[in-house]
Amino acid sequence: MSMSLRDTFRDMTPDEMRAASREAELAEWQRTNRRCGCCGAEMAPHADPGERALVCPACGYTVYPRIAPAVIALVTKGDKVLLQRNTHYKGVVWSLVAGFVDAGENLEDAVRREIREEASIEVKNLRYFGSQTWPFPSNIMIGFRAEYAGGELKPDGEEVIESGWFDRAHLPEIPRPGSIARAMLDAWIHRLDPRLRVAVHKR
Repeated sequence: MSMSLRDTFRDMTPDEMRAASREAELAEWQRTNRRCGCCGAEMAPHADPGERALVCPACGYTVYPRIAPAVIALVTKGDKVLLQRNTHYKGVVWSLVAGFVDAGENLEDAVRREIREEASIEVKNLRYFGSQTWPFPSNIMIGFRAEYAGGELKPDGEEVIESGWFDRAHLPEIPRPGSIARAMLDAWIHRLDPRLRVAVHKR
């Protein structure tokens, strides 16, 4: 059985990761835009080969590759970090709060909403960490750090089945290296300055 991109993604170099992401996302964009979303005619490549777009020859509707932004947040409470276990995780891996940005929502509001929905708490002092392309199928993960501001920690019971505050000496199983979630956790574990952008992927 051939390995999927998800199986090999974390073992790639940064350049390989970017190239694989670009090819996967473009293939998905072409697959899902074979016909015009306005009139149903078959789409065609843009007349300018340097323009990455599909054009409807019947009505002129033009489609460019679209990326779906998602936020991921490392929340701390004193010397502890919030980790949670989701229904879609394989095994017993614990990770950070994450979710898609809604229409009309900025990134900071998306972070606050996702944390409120999944963990029932409020946060403060949001700081940008970094980002990572995530071609499953066409996403970009945008990382933030935040601090606990109030509320009683409680998983939503649907998507999140377990939540907890963990110190550095008693961490459960966390994501493998290569993901932005692990990069954020590594930065916190080693007490690196959160204002510094830590490399998401190391060879």
